[in-house]
Amino acid sequence: MLQPAFPALDILAELPPGGLLLTPNNRLRNRCQQVFAAQQPPGGSWVPPPVESLSGWLDKLWDDLQQRGWKPAMKRLLNREQRELLWQRALDEALERPLLNAPQLCRDADNALAQLLQWQLVDDIEQLDTALDPLLERFALTLNKDQYPLFAMIRSFARQLHNHQAITPDQRDQLILRALREHVLQPLPRIDTAGFAQMPPLAAAIIHSAADKVVKHQSSQRRAEIRRAPCRDLEDELYQAARWAAQKLAHSPNASVGIVVNNLGQCRAQVEAVFARVLEPQFLSPAQHRYTLPFNFSAGTPLAQTPVGSAALQLLELLRDDWDCTQLRNLLFNPFWHTPDEAETDGLWLRSALFRRLQQLELRRIDGATLRYWAERTAEKLGLETAQLPRQLEQIGDRQRRWQRAPAEIWAVRFSEVLAILGWPGCRNPDSQEYQQLQQWESALEDLAALSEFAGSLSLAQALQQLRQIASRTPFQAETRDGPLQILGVLEAGGLAFDHLRLVGFGQQQWPPVPNPNPLLPIQWQKHWKMPRATAERELELATELTADLLNASPEIVVSYACEEDGVAQELSPLFGKLETAGPVDGDPLSTHCEQLAAAVALEKITDDRLPPLTPADCRRVRGGASVLQAQARCPLNAQLRHRLGAVEFQLPDIGPSPAERGNIVHQVLAEFWQQCGDSVRLQSVDSEARQGIIDAAIDRSLRGARKKHGQLPAGFWDMEKQRLQRLLQQWLQLEAARPAFAVENIEWEQQVEIGGLKFSLRLDRLDQLASGEQLVIDYKTGQPNINDWLSERIREPQLPLYALTQPKARAIAFAQVRTNDCKWNGCGDLQDPIDGIKAVVDTQKDAPYSTWQELNDRWRQSLQMLAEEYRSGTATLIFDRPADNDPQLWPLNRWPEREQDR
Repeated sequence: MLQPAFPALDILAELPPGGLLLTPNNRLRNRCQQVFAAQQPPGGSWVPPPVESLSGWLDKLWDDLQQRGWKPAMKRLLNREQRELLWQRALDEALERPLLNAPQLCRDADNALAQLLQWQLVDDIEQLDTALDPLLERFALTLNKDQYPLFAMIRSFARQLHNHQAITPDQRDQLILRALREHVLQPLPRIDTAGFAQMPPLAAAIIHSAADKVVKHQSSQRRAEIRRAPCRDLEDELYQAARWAAQKLAHSPNASVGIVVNNLGQCRAQVEAVFARVLEPQFLSPAQHRYTLPFNFSAGTPLAQTPVGSAALQLLELLRDDWDCTQLRNLLFNPFWHTPDEAETDGLWLRSALFRRLQQLELRRIDGATLRYWAERTAEKLGLETAQLPRQLEQIGDRQRRWQRAPAEIWAVRFSEVLAILGWPGCRNPDSQEYQQLQQWESALEDLAALSEFAGSLSLAQALQQLRQIASRTPFQAETRDGPLQILGVLEAGGLAFDHLRLVGFGQQQWPPVPNPNPLLPIQWQKHWKMPRATAERELELATELTADLLNASPEIVVSYACEEDGVAQELSPLFGKLETAGPVDGDPLSTHCEQLAAAVALEKITDDRLPPLTPADCRRVRGGASVLQAQARCPLNAQLRHRLGAVEFQLPDIGPSPAERGNIVHQVLAEFWQQCGDSVRLQSVDSEARQGIIDAAIDRSLRGARKKHGQLPAGFWDMEKQRLQRLLQQWLQLEAARPAFAVENIEWEQQVEIGGLKFSLRLDRLDQLASGEQLVIDYKTGQPNINDWLSERIREPQLPLYALTQPKARAIAFAQVRTNDCKWNGCGDLQDPIDGIKAVVDTQKDAPYSTWQELNDRWRQSLQMLAEEYRSGTATLIFDRPADNDPQLWPLNRWPEREQDR
């Protein structure tokens, strides 16, 4: 059993009747009570020992004063959120201009006032000037108390408190001290204190006024073996600490093991993940029912970051009626959103199809009307007319339109109503932790309702912000059984004793902590009265005292530190002196639960590189056109994943037209132009003004769709886009005008192609009829294509070769590279009248196995048939020639990283 670091039983035995033992926190109080209870006879009953935490004792004194009807105590005690609302009003009154970070200034002001009261520099904030004048004079400060922001804010804050008949916790403590001095409360014969590091003067004055005698107890001195453990970084520290704790518990299961982590509140999630992986490797397994980890944390997790609390806050975002794609994806697939009377598979099917449809709209933000419309249409298309999702969205939309500004208590009821509509927290019974989170969520709503008197009428955004702030500040601490392993912060470890203790994060840059004085209080005051975080000297003094307590807390202590912090080498904090280095932590290399399971059995590896073949019906309607063969050539497995299984990565819409959209616009402009111009004769005959008119008309028609889709962009953007397209087309048409005579025979021409047993629908960008009677197949590209992609064994760009095989008169294929200041032809063929950039077949590759156009066509046909037959037969090998061909978006499916590890 974990023991206090002081002789609690002896102290309790020495207390006179009516005496009291005070501890700094509930954790140490509970330990004292458990030690006392362990000494009592089993099965009997006894009077609880007189042990209280300081905060709990002050709460009881205040309750006593209110029950006695003491008039000064008949005021409301404000919580943090209520105080900050009053500080915000005080800030608005004290400052003429709004600030960018007003919430932080309010928190600093609340902390500054607390320090003034706790250090007894101000007895009554309503008499602020009387207290400030001697202080300012004493330190020879030239501050004008009428202009200094903090003092003006405190005056306004005091008026707000008076109007609401309310007080702060520190004012409450002042009143408790007053009641003790006025003998409203009777003093105790003796108060013993144990486990305290440093105490504010106000708390010390209350304790001394509340007892005839005060006795302070220090931690028991004990001989300890102390060693240091240098580590690479914090993660290495945590893994070594976890393995060290596992070894200690394996050797002695009933021993008390302490892990004290400096700045635990900032890295709690990382600490929990590491210790869970080492001590409870099955915890994160999908097959494992969730349970509470068997070690205790002194730091809680904000309610807003728990599964239940985070889901509730996320679902309430549906009331905003406007979301980006990431928000909407997280909302639709929130596991705590339940659609009653609907099969789970149908619900997921509908949500997946709805999100896919919304992605196709390529909108950066989606409003409620759009979401509701497509939810209804998608449900109808899938034959799910009775689906609840559209009904839920309609009910939310109806309330969003009707609900106006209201007090916080009304919003608390409204938020509960919305969550009920959405079936939160789901259809299954909550586990133990979720049940506790649900209870705490109800408390958070009560805290929101308690703001009604102070917040006035709130908008939806303001109410959500207040609720999110409450949930972010409410720590969730799961109720756990008492275990041998305790993970604590530095202050929480005070007064406790362990059989084995390890300190984590005590490098010279972290310990003592860096000073962080309150920016609103004169630094001279903070330094003189040694206020918290004020100076390096004060932090050193406190750290020295805490270090001494920690080094008395166990007979075996290991102090670890990261050898490098933010790129700077560091040593152990000098407060620990010179220590010998601890030996390495023995144990098997760390592995995941899956790796441990795999190591426990003999696994047989099988080659699974083939999907079922396409059915005859599937072969007759292959979707994707030439891109199917392109994907099969680059990586067969990825081709099957994308085109047969429908694997599509999540893509955020761009601000403005994406590169692909811009390429399509260029295609449209050129198609519009050639529909008007027709051939090279007219291109060369029209004057520059007429040509510009055709270009402008083509651009205007082509930009209409993009303007409508991206309506949020200003007119100036489209003016610049038009100017860019004008310059681009002028450059390209100069290249076209220099060609031998031609006529544009087909534009955006669709045709059906069959090869290797597959039927495709292809769209040809352009087909030119040349003066010689030959045909040139053209594909516009705004990138930088390479004709070598046509000449490899597996044709990486099969589109133009496929077109060529369907056109008997075609004697060349070419990429029309339409790029600003880099326009050119890039192709190959066998033309009577050569075109710059279109190579003769014999010149395409050195030592090529073909020398004529017909031989090249035969090779293309053979290669394309091979690719088509591979795809049709389900060939799904993970092979590729270039790393870029293995799309990282598909790694979770094709398992490439794991295959690399096995090599």
